[in-house]
Amino acid sequence: MLSLRPLGWTLLASVGVVSVALAAGWSPWASAFPTNPCADGWTGCLVEGAAVTPGVARDAVGRPVVSGSRVGWFDLAPTASFSPFVGLSPYAVSAPVEAPSEPVADVAAPPAPMEPVAVAAPNPIAAAPIAEPRPVAAPIPTPAPAPQGGSVRPSNPTPVSVAPPVAVPAPVAPAGSVRPSNAVVTPPPAATVRPPAAVVTPPPPAASVRPPAAVVTPPPVVVPPPVVTPPPAAAVASASASGCDDLVKLEPAAMMGQLNVGQSKCLDGRIGSEPAQTMKDKVSRLLIANADAKGDKSEWERLLKRHLEDIDRSDPDMCFRYALQLSRGGAGRAMAVIKWADYALENKSKWSGSNYKTRVANLHKLRSEAMNKLWQEAETTYTTNRTDENEQRAARYRGQAKDMSKEWLDYARSSQQDTKAALALCVSAAGNRAFCEG
Repeated sequence: MLSLRPLGWTLLASVGVVSVALAAGWSPWASAFPTNPCADGWTGCLVEGAAVTPGVARDAVGRPVVSGSRVGWFDLAPTASFSPFVGLSPYAVSAPVEAPSEPVADVAAPPAPMEPVAVAAPNPIAAAPIAEPRPVAAPIPTPAPAPQGGSVRPSNPTPVSVAPPVAVPAPVAPAGSVRPSNAVVTPPPAATVRPPAAVVTPPPPAASVRPPAAVVTPPPVVVPPPVVTPPPAAAVASASASGCDDLVKLEPAAMMGQLNVGQSKCLDGRIGSEPAQTMKDKVSRLLIANADAKGDKSEWERLLKRHLEDIDRSDPDMCFRYALQLSRGGAGRAMAVIKWADYALENKSKWSGSNYKTRVANLHKLRSEAMNKLWQEAETTYTTNRTDENEQRAARYRGQAKDMSKEWLDYARSSQQDTKAALALCVSAAGNRAFCEG
Protein backbone atom coordinates (compact mmCIF):
# COMPACT_ATOMS: atom_id res chain seq x y z
CA MET A 1 0.00 0.00 0.00
CA LEU A 2 2.83 2.31 0.81
CA SER A 3 4.48 1.54 -2.47
CA LEU A 4 1.53 2.97 -4.44
CA ARG A 5 1.65 6.46 -2.89
CA PRO A 6 4.72 7.69 -4.75
CA LEU A 7 3.12 6.61 -8.02
CA GLY A 8 -0.08 8.49 -7.21
CA TRP A 9 1.85 11.61 -6.32
CA THR A 10 3.69 11.37 -9.61
CA LEU A 11 0.46 11.09 -11.64
CA LEU A 12 -1.16 14.01 -9.88
CA ALA A 13 1.89 16.18 -10.46
CA SER A 14 1.90 15.27 -14.15
CA VAL A 15 -1.76 16.26 -14.57
CA GLY A 16 -1.09 19.58 -12.89
CA VAL A 17 1.86 20.35 -15.15
CA VAL A 18 -0.17 19.44 -18.25
CA SER A 19 -3.03 21.67 -17.05
CA VAL A 20 -0.71 24.60 -16.55
CA ALA A 21 0.85 24.06 -19.94
CA LEU A 22 -2.56 23.96 -21.65
CA ALA A 23 -3.76 27.07 -19.87
CA ALA A 24 -0.61 28.93 -20.78
CA GLY A 25 -0.59 27.66 -24.38
CA TRP A 26 -4.17 28.83 -25.30
CA SER A 27 -3.71 32.56 -24.82
CA PRO A 28 -1.84 33.21 -28.13
CA TRP A 29 -4.78 31.67 -30.06
CA ALA A 30 -7.55 33.69 -28.45
CA SER A 31 -7.21 36.50 -31.03
CA ALA A 32 -7.79 34.03 -33.89
CA PHE A 33 -11.44 33.75 -32.85
CA PRO A 34 -12.73 37.33 -32.33
CA THR A 35 -16.01 37.59 -30.51
CA ASN A 36 -17.27 40.49 -32.72
CA PRO A 37 -15.71 40.09 -36.17
CA CYS A 38 -18.24 42.22 -38.09
CA ALA A 39 -17.33 45.74 -39.10
CA ASP A 40 -20.36 47.16 -37.26
CA GLY A 41 -19.40 45.42 -34.00
CA TRP A 42 -21.70 42.40 -33.98
CA THR A 43 -21.10 38.70 -33.68
CA GLY A 44 -22.54 37.74 -37.08
CA CYS A 45 -23.38 39.60 -40.30
CA LEU A 46 -23.74 39.20 -44.05
CA VAL A 47 -21.33 40.92 -46.40
CA GLU A 48 -22.23 40.56 -50.09
CA GLY A 49 -24.11 37.35 -49.36
CA ALA A 50 -21.26 35.74 -47.34
CA ALA A 51 -21.65 35.12 -43.59
CA VAL A 52 -19.06 36.54 -41.20
CA THR A 53 -18.79 34.57 -37.92
CA PRO A 54 -16.29 34.36 -35.06
CA GLY A 55 -14.70 31.34 -36.72
CA VAL A 56 -11.63 31.31 -38.90
CA ALA A 57 -12.26 32.68 -42.43
CA ARG A 58 -10.52 31.90 -45.71
CA ASP A 59 -8.96 34.27 -48.18
CA ALA A 60 -9.26 34.08 -51.96
CA VAL A 61 -6.53 31.40 -52.14
CA GLY A 62 -8.03 29.35 -49.32
CA ARG A 63 -5.54 30.23 -46.58
CA PRO A 64 -6.98 30.65 -43.06
CA VAL A 65 -7.30 34.21 -41.82
CA VAL A 66 -8.86 35.77 -38.75
CA SER A 67 -12.49 36.63 -39.51
CA GLY A 68 -12.19 40.03 -37.81
CA SER A 69 -9.19 41.15 -39.89
CA ARG A 70 -9.81 44.13 -42.16
CA VAL A 71 -7.15 43.14 -44.72
CA GLY A 72 -5.50 39.84 -45.57
CA TRP A 73 -2.19 38.98 -43.94
CA PHE A 74 -0.58 37.59 -47.10
CA ASP A 75 -1.96 39.81 -49.90
CA LEU A 76 -3.23 42.91 -47.99
CA ALA A 77 -6.53 42.54 -49.88
CA PRO A 78 -9.70 43.81 -48.17
CA THR A 79 -11.69 41.10 -46.39
CA ALA A 80 -15.39 40.79 -45.60
CA SER A 81 -14.81 42.85 -42.43
CA PHE A 82 -13.19 45.76 -44.22
CA SER A 83 -16.04 47.99 -43.01
CA PRO A 84 -18.26 48.34 -46.11
CA PHE A 85 -21.01 49.90 -43.94
CA VAL A 86 -21.66 53.59 -43.44
CA GLY A 87 -22.93 53.00 -39.92
CA LEU A 88 -24.57 50.38 -37.78
CA SER A 89 -27.35 48.23 -39.21
CA PRO A 90 -30.90 49.60 -38.70
CA TYR A 91 -33.38 48.07 -36.26
CA ALA A 92 -36.82 48.98 -34.98
CA VAL A 93 -37.20 50.91 -31.77
CA SER A 94 -40.39 51.16 -29.76
CA ALA A 95 -39.46 54.20 -27.67
CA PRO A 96 -37.45 57.35 -28.40
CA VAL A 97 -33.80 56.95 -27.59
CA GLU A 98 -31.63 59.84 -26.53
CA ALA A 99 -28.73 60.49 -28.81
CA PRO A 100 -25.34 59.62 -27.34
CA SER A 101 -23.23 62.49 -26.10
CA GLU A 102 -20.35 61.44 -28.33
CA PRO A 103 -20.56 60.40 -31.99
CA VAL A 104 -20.68 56.68 -32.52
CA ALA A 105 -17.81 55.38 -34.58
CA ASP A 106 -18.66 53.40 -37.74
CA VAL A 107 -16.24 50.62 -36.80
CA ALA A 108 -16.78 48.75 -33.56
CA ALA A 109 -14.14 49.06 -30.84
CA PRO A 110 -11.87 46.06 -30.38
CA PRO A 111 -12.79 43.53 -27.71
CA ALA A 112 -11.90 44.36 -24.12
CA PRO A 113 -8.63 42.94 -22.87
CA MET A 114 -8.78 39.72 -20.98
CA GLU A 115 -7.76 39.59 -17.32
CA PRO A 116 -5.38 36.71 -16.66
CA VAL A 117 -6.28 34.49 -13.75
CA ALA A 118 -3.59 32.82 -11.72
CA VAL A 119 -3.47 29.06 -11.80
CA ALA A 120 -3.08 27.25 -8.53
CA ALA A 121 -0.06 25.00 -8.20
CA PRO A 122 -0.69 21.30 -7.92
CA ASN A 123 -0.85 19.80 -4.44
CA PRO A 124 -0.60 16.24 -3.27
CA ILE A 125 -4.33 15.93 -2.76
CA ALA A 126 -5.80 16.95 -6.15
CA ALA A 127 -4.86 18.84 -9.23
CA ALA A 128 -6.05 22.43 -9.57
CA PRO A 129 -8.76 23.03 -12.24
CA ILE A 130 -7.81 24.71 -15.48
CA ALA A 131 -8.61 28.40 -15.36
CA GLU A 132 -10.32 30.05 -18.32
CA PRO A 133 -9.79 33.70 -19.31
CA ARG A 134 -12.42 35.93 -17.77
CA PRO A 135 -13.63 38.91 -19.88
CA VAL A 136 -14.07 42.38 -18.50
CA ALA A 137 -17.57 43.76 -19.03
CA ALA A 138 -17.59 46.87 -21.19
CA PRO A 139 -20.66 49.11 -21.72
CA ILE A 140 -21.94 49.36 -25.25
CA PRO A 141 -23.48 52.74 -26.24
CA THR A 142 -26.79 52.77 -27.99
CA PRO A 143 -26.15 53.62 -31.67
CA ALA A 144 -28.41 55.64 -33.93
CA PRO A 145 -30.18 53.71 -36.72
CA ALA A 146 -28.25 53.61 -40.00
CA PRO A 147 -29.69 53.35 -43.56
CA GLN A 148 -27.88 50.10 -44.42
CA GLY A 149 -28.15 46.62 -43.00
CA GLY A 150 -26.90 43.12 -43.24
CA SER A 151 -26.09 42.26 -39.59
CA VAL A 152 -28.23 40.11 -37.33
CA ARG A 153 -28.64 41.28 -33.72
CA PRO A 154 -31.38 41.75 -31.08
CA SER A 155 -33.61 44.80 -31.25
CA ASN A 156 -33.04 46.05 -27.69
CA PRO A 157 -31.71 49.63 -27.66
CA THR A 158 -30.93 49.68 -23.91
CA PRO A 159 -27.19 49.75 -23.11
CA VAL A 160 -26.09 46.58 -21.38
CA SER A 161 -22.79 45.15 -20.29
CA VAL A 162 -22.08 42.12 -22.37
CA ALA A 163 -19.19 39.77 -21.78
CA PRO A 164 -18.25 38.49 -25.25
CA PRO A 165 -17.98 34.71 -25.29
CA VAL A 166 -14.58 33.20 -25.89
CA ALA A 167 -14.24 29.88 -27.65
CA VAL A 168 -11.95 27.70 -25.47
CA PRO A 169 -10.71 24.43 -26.95
CA ALA A 170 -10.91 21.35 -24.80
CA PRO A 171 -7.62 20.28 -23.14
CA VAL A 172 -5.74 17.34 -24.46
CA ALA A 173 -6.51 14.38 -22.30
CA PRO A 174 -3.93 11.70 -21.65
CA ALA A 175 -4.20 8.33 -23.29
CA GLY A 176 -7.02 6.23 -22.03
CA SER A 177 -9.11 9.11 -20.70
CA VAL A 178 -12.52 10.13 -22.06
CA ARG A 179 -13.19 13.79 -22.77
CA PRO A 180 -16.65 14.95 -21.68
CA SER A 181 -18.81 16.45 -24.44
CA ASN A 182 -19.99 19.50 -22.54
CA ALA A 183 -19.01 22.08 -25.20
CA VAL A 184 -22.02 23.79 -26.72
CA VAL A 185 -21.54 25.12 -30.23
CA THR A 186 -23.91 27.90 -31.21
CA PRO A 187 -24.27 28.21 -35.00
CA PRO A 188 -24.41 31.71 -36.48
CA PRO A 189 -27.92 33.08 -36.88
CA ALA A 190 -29.47 32.80 -40.28
CA ALA A 191 -29.66 36.01 -42.23
CA THR A 192 -31.85 37.05 -45.07
CA VAL A 193 -29.89 37.00 -48.29
CA ARG A 194 -30.85 39.70 -50.69
CA PRO A 195 -31.44 38.29 -54.19
CA PRO A 196 -29.21 39.72 -56.88
CA ALA A 197 -30.62 42.45 -59.05
CA ALA A 198 -31.95 41.38 -62.40
CA VAL A 199 -29.60 42.03 -65.25
CA VAL A 200 -31.29 43.72 -68.18
CA THR A 201 -29.67 42.94 -71.50
CA PRO A 202 -30.08 45.80 -74.00
CA PRO A 203 -31.24 44.83 -77.46
CA PRO A 204 -28.48 44.46 -80.04
CA PRO A 205 -27.93 47.49 -82.26
CA ALA A 206 -29.59 47.35 -85.61
CA ALA A 207 -27.22 46.30 -88.35
CA SER A 208 -26.40 48.84 -90.98
CA VAL A 209 -27.92 47.51 -94.16
CA ARG A 210 -27.87 49.28 -97.44
CA PRO A 211 -31.52 49.97 -98.21
CA PRO A 212 -32.78 48.56 -101.48
CA ALA A 213 -34.12 50.76 -104.17
CA ALA A 214 -37.61 50.83 -102.72
CA VAL A 215 -40.52 52.19 -104.71
CA VAL A 216 -42.08 55.04 -102.76
CA THR A 217 -45.53 55.93 -103.98
CA PRO A 218 -46.60 59.28 -102.55
CA PRO A 219 -50.18 60.47 -102.94
CA PRO A 220 -51.02 61.57 -106.47
CA VAL A 221 -51.00 65.21 -107.42
CA VAL A 222 -54.52 66.41 -107.92
CA VAL A 223 -54.93 69.40 -110.17
CA PRO A 224 -58.49 70.71 -110.20
CA PRO A 225 -59.86 71.24 -113.68
CA PRO A 226 -60.55 74.82 -114.70
CA VAL A 227 -64.02 76.09 -114.06
CA VAL A 228 -65.75 76.36 -117.39
CA THR A 229 -68.87 78.40 -117.85
CA PRO A 230 -70.83 76.92 -120.72
CA PRO A 231 -71.60 79.49 -123.40
CA PRO A 232 -75.10 80.07 -124.58
CA ALA A 233 -76.40 77.65 -127.19
CA ALA A 234 -76.89 80.48 -129.69
CA ALA A 235 -73.18 81.35 -129.52
CA VAL A 236 -72.21 77.74 -130.18
CA ALA A 237 -74.53 77.50 -133.17
CA SER A 238 -73.18 80.75 -134.56
CA ALA A 239 -69.58 79.55 -134.18
CA SER A 240 -70.34 76.25 -135.90
CA ALA A 241 -71.72 77.99 -138.93
CA SER A 242 -68.76 80.33 -139.38
CA GLY A 243 -65.09 79.69 -140.27
CA CYS A 244 -61.97 80.19 -138.07
CA ASP A 245 -61.28 83.86 -138.62
CA ASP A 246 -63.13 85.20 -135.56
CA LEU A 247 -61.49 83.60 -132.52
CA VAL A 248 -63.87 85.34 -130.12
CA LYS A 249 -66.84 83.56 -131.66
CA LEU A 250 -65.03 80.21 -131.67
CA GLU A 251 -64.02 80.41 -128.02
CA PRO A 252 -67.40 79.28 -126.51
CA ALA A 253 -67.52 76.20 -128.75
CA ALA A 254 -63.86 75.38 -127.98
CA MET A 255 -64.47 75.60 -124.22
CA MET A 256 -67.24 72.98 -124.59
CA GLY A 257 -65.22 70.79 -126.98
CA GLN A 258 -67.67 71.38 -129.86
CA LEU A 259 -65.36 72.58 -132.62
CA ASN A 260 -66.03 70.55 -135.74
CA VAL A 261 -63.35 68.92 -137.81
CA GLY A 262 -63.30 71.72 -140.38
CA GLN A 263 -62.80 74.40 -137.75
CA SER A 264 -60.06 72.41 -136.03
CA LYS A 265 -58.17 71.96 -139.30
CA CYS A 266 -58.61 75.65 -140.14
CA LEU A 267 -57.22 76.72 -136.79
CA ASP A 268 -54.35 74.23 -137.05
CA GLY A 269 -53.45 75.72 -140.44
CA ARG A 270 -53.42 79.25 -139.06
CA ILE A 271 -50.66 78.31 -136.61
CA GLY A 272 -48.29 77.72 -139.48
CA SER A 273 -49.37 80.78 -141.46
CA GLU A 274 -49.73 83.44 -138.79
CA PRO A 275 -46.71 85.74 -138.66
CA ALA A 276 -47.41 87.14 -135.18
CA GLN A 277 -46.33 84.98 -132.27
CA THR A 278 -49.14 86.31 -130.08
CA MET A 279 -51.76 85.18 -132.61
CA LYS A 280 -50.18 81.74 -132.82
CA ASP A 281 -50.40 81.54 -129.03
CA LYS A 282 -54.14 82.37 -129.02
CA VAL A 283 -55.01 79.88 -131.79
CA SER A 284 -52.96 77.13 -130.11
CA ARG A 285 -54.64 77.69 -126.76
CA LEU A 286 -58.03 77.45 -128.43
CA LEU A 287 -57.22 74.07 -129.93
CA ILE A 288 -55.78 72.82 -126.61
CA ALA A 289 -58.92 73.87 -124.73
CA ASN A 290 -61.16 72.11 -127.31
CA ALA A 291 -59.21 68.81 -127.04
CA ASP A 292 -59.23 69.00 -123.24
CA ALA A 293 -62.99 69.58 -123.10
CA LYS A 294 -63.62 66.66 -125.46
CA GLY A 295 -61.47 64.37 -123.27
CA ASP A 296 -59.11 63.48 -126.13
CA LYS A 297 -55.93 63.09 -124.04
CA SER A 298 -53.67 62.01 -126.89
CA GLU A 299 -54.64 65.00 -129.05
CA TRP A 300 -54.43 67.31 -126.03
CA GLU A 301 -50.93 66.06 -125.22
CA ARG A 302 -49.79 66.51 -128.83
CA LEU A 303 -51.12 70.05 -129.05
CA LEU A 304 -49.69 71.00 -125.64
CA LYS A 305 -46.24 69.66 -126.55
CA ARG A 306 -46.22 71.65 -129.79
CA HIS A 307 -47.28 74.79 -127.97
CA LEU A 308 -44.50 74.49 -125.35
CA GLU A 309 -41.75 73.51 -127.76
CA ASP A 310 -42.60 75.74 -130.76
CA ILE A 311 -44.68 78.66 -129.51
CA ASP A 312 -44.24 79.58 -125.82
CA ARG A 313 -43.13 77.82 -122.63
CA SER A 314 -43.27 80.73 -120.22
CA ASP A 315 -46.67 79.72 -118.81
CA PRO A 316 -45.94 77.72 -115.60
CA ASP A 317 -49.45 76.25 -115.52
CA MET A 318 -49.09 74.70 -118.97
CA CYS A 319 -45.62 73.36 -118.12
CA PHE A 320 -46.93 71.94 -114.86
CA ARG A 321 -49.89 70.20 -116.53
CA TYR A 322 -47.70 68.75 -119.24
CA ALA A 323 -45.16 67.42 -116.69
CA LEU A 324 -48.01 65.90 -114.70
CA GLN A 325 -49.35 64.16 -117.81
CA LEU A 326 -45.91 62.76 -118.64
CA SER A 327 -45.39 61.52 -115.06
CA ARG A 328 -48.16 58.97 -115.56
CA GLY A 329 -45.85 57.10 -117.92
CA GLY A 330 -42.81 54.96 -117.19
CA ALA A 331 -39.11 55.67 -116.85
CA GLY A 332 -38.85 56.50 -120.58
CA ARG A 333 -40.71 59.75 -119.99
CA ALA A 334 -38.97 60.63 -116.71
CA MET A 335 -36.43 62.97 -118.28
CA ALA A 336 -39.22 64.93 -119.98
CA VAL A 337 -41.03 65.21 -116.64
CA ILE A 338 -37.94 66.73 -115.04
CA LYS A 339 -37.40 69.06 -117.98
CA TRP A 340 -40.87 70.62 -117.96
CA ALA A 341 -41.03 70.69 -114.17
CA ASP A 342 -37.84 72.76 -114.21
CA TYR A 343 -39.35 75.16 -116.78
CA ALA A 344 -42.39 75.59 -114.53
CA LEU A 345 -40.17 76.33 -111.53
CA GLU A 346 -38.35 78.99 -113.54
CA ASN A 347 -41.62 80.93 -113.87
CA LYS A 348 -43.09 80.15 -110.44
CA SER A 349 -43.12 83.87 -109.58
CA LYS A 350 -46.33 84.18 -111.60
CA TRP A 351 -48.12 82.27 -108.83
CA SER A 352 -49.05 83.69 -105.45
CA GLY A 353 -50.63 82.69 -102.18
CA SER A 354 -51.65 79.08 -101.58
CA ASN A 355 -51.31 78.24 -105.29
CA TYR A 356 -47.62 79.09 -105.09
CA LYS A 357 -46.93 76.80 -102.10
CA THR A 358 -48.96 73.85 -103.37
CA ARG A 359 -47.75 73.88 -106.97
CA VAL A 360 -44.08 74.41 -106.14
CA ALA A 361 -44.20 71.45 -103.73
CA ASN A 362 -45.92 69.30 -106.38
CA LEU A 363 -43.29 70.23 -108.96
CA HIS A 364 -40.52 69.12 -106.58
CA LYS A 365 -42.42 65.89 -106.03
CA LEU A 366 -42.71 65.24 -109.78
CA ARG A 367 -38.97 65.77 -110.26
CA SER A 368 -38.03 63.48 -107.35
CA GLU A 369 -40.36 60.69 -108.46
CA ALA A 370 -39.14 60.85 -112.04
CA MET A 371 -35.49 60.64 -111.01
CA ASN A 372 -36.32 57.79 -108.64
CA LYS A 373 -37.77 55.85 -111.60
CA LEU A 374 -34.58 56.44 -113.58
CA TRP A 375 -32.45 55.22 -110.67
CA GLN A 376 -34.51 52.07 -110.21
CA GLU A 377 -34.31 51.27 -113.92
CA ALA A 378 -30.53 51.82 -113.88
CA GLU A 379 -30.13 49.54 -110.85
CA THR A 380 -32.12 46.80 -112.59
CA THR A 381 -29.99 47.14 -115.71
CA TYR A 382 -26.78 46.96 -113.69
CA THR A 383 -28.04 43.88 -111.82
CA THR A 384 -28.58 41.98 -115.07
CA ASN A 385 -25.52 43.37 -116.86
CA ARG A 386 -22.72 44.34 -114.50
CA THR A 387 -20.56 46.65 -116.56
CA ASP A 388 -18.67 49.76 -115.50
CA GLU A 389 -20.90 51.95 -117.65
CA ASN A 390 -24.09 50.61 -116.07
CA GLU A 391 -22.60 50.97 -112.59
CA GLN A 392 -21.66 54.60 -113.19
CA ARG A 393 -25.09 55.33 -114.63
CA ALA A 394 -26.84 53.83 -111.61
CA ALA A 395 -24.61 55.75 -109.20
CA ARG A 396 -25.20 59.03 -111.06
CA TYR A 397 -28.99 58.64 -111.07
CA ARG A 398 -28.99 57.69 -107.40
CA GLY A 399 -27.05 60.83 -106.50
CA GLN A 400 -29.49 63.00 -108.48
CA ALA A 401 -32.48 61.27 -106.86
CA LYS A 402 -30.95 61.93 -103.44
CA ASP A 403 -30.43 65.63 -104.18
CA MET A 404 -33.87 66.20 -105.72
CA SER A 405 -35.69 64.46 -102.89
CA LYS A 406 -33.67 66.50 -100.37
CA GLU A 407 -34.75 69.72 -102.15
CA TRP A 408 -38.36 68.58 -102.00
CA LEU A 409 -38.03 67.77 -98.29
CA ASP A 410 -36.42 71.12 -97.48
CA TYR A 411 -39.14 73.07 -99.29
CA ALA A 412 -41.91 71.06 -97.62
CA ARG A 413 -40.40 71.87 -94.22
CA SER A 414 -39.93 75.55 -94.95
CA SER A 415 -43.50 75.91 -96.26
CA GLN A 416 -44.94 73.83 -93.37
CA GLN A 417 -46.35 71.09 -95.58
CA ASP A 418 -46.43 67.31 -95.16
CA THR A 419 -42.91 65.84 -95.26
CA LYS A 420 -43.64 62.12 -94.88
CA ALA A 421 -43.40 61.14 -98.58
CA ALA A 422 -40.40 63.41 -99.19
CA LEU A 423 -38.50 61.98 -96.20
CA ALA A 424 -39.20 58.39 -97.27
CA LEU A 425 -37.95 59.01 -100.79
CA CYS A 426 -34.85 60.83 -99.52
CA VAL A 427 -33.91 58.05 -97.10
CA SER A 428 -34.43 55.44 -99.83
CA ALA A 429 -32.06 57.24 -102.20
CA ALA A 430 -29.49 58.41 -99.64
CA GLY A 431 -29.40 55.29 -97.52
CA ASN A 432 -28.74 57.53 -94.53
CA ARG A 433 -31.45 59.18 -92.48
CA ALA A 434 -28.99 61.65 -90.99
CA PHE A 435 -28.39 63.17 -94.46
CA CYS A 436 -32.09 63.85 -94.94
CA GLU A 437 -32.74 65.17 -91.44
CA GLY A 438 -29.67 67.42 -91.41
